[in-house]
Amino acid sequence: MRLVTTTFACVLVVLCLGNFVSAQSESVKSPGWNFGIFAVGGTGIAQDSDIQNFGVGARGGRVFMHQGGPGFLRGTLEWNAEVLPFHQFYGREETATGAIINPLIVKWNFTSAQKVTPFFEVIGGTVFTNKDFPPGDTASINFNSGAGVGMHVFTRAHRSIDLDLRALHISNASIGNHNPGVNASLQFTLGYTWWK
Repeated sequence: MRLVTTTFACVLVVLCLGNFVSAQSESVKSPGWNFGIFAVGGTGIAQDSDIQNFGVGARGGRVFMHQGGPGFLRGTLEWNAEVLPFHQFYGREETATGAIINPLIVKWNFTSAQKVTPFFEVIGGTVFTNKDFPPGDTASINFNSGAGVGMHVFTRAHRSIDLDLRALHISNASIGNHNPGVNASLQFTLGYTWWK
């Protein structure tokens, strides 16, 4: 419920910023670097709904190509890497603190829209915590993988507010004695990016 409320509030803020949204920047339509900061929060779903998380981090990336493709599929391919030096997992009567490194985030930016740039992404990375996570005889190193959708909302040339919703799976790949993992979680990210 908290994730739904947070998502609704963030979408409302973006809609209220509609008067300040500028035309889509050319920077997402052609090769170039970008750098950003963000906060992320989320929750496990189904049998993992008792686990929540929060973190802050920074990302860097590069658009590799000029826009191409037909119609609404027209877009650009982008690679990002993220570092979250602070990330906490709450639930099951314990808190685990650590960091996340996501070296592989591949995005397809849909550039046919005028005011915003929707995107689809796939994610892969490593989660480090100060204790076994999930609790039990598991491991303090886990791996996350998943996919997400989002949008870059350009507030001015070469500046965007970024929103995305990710579905992630977290597992220790059996490097621990037990591997309950977090089979499914939803994470919402709000960030700000500078485009070169």
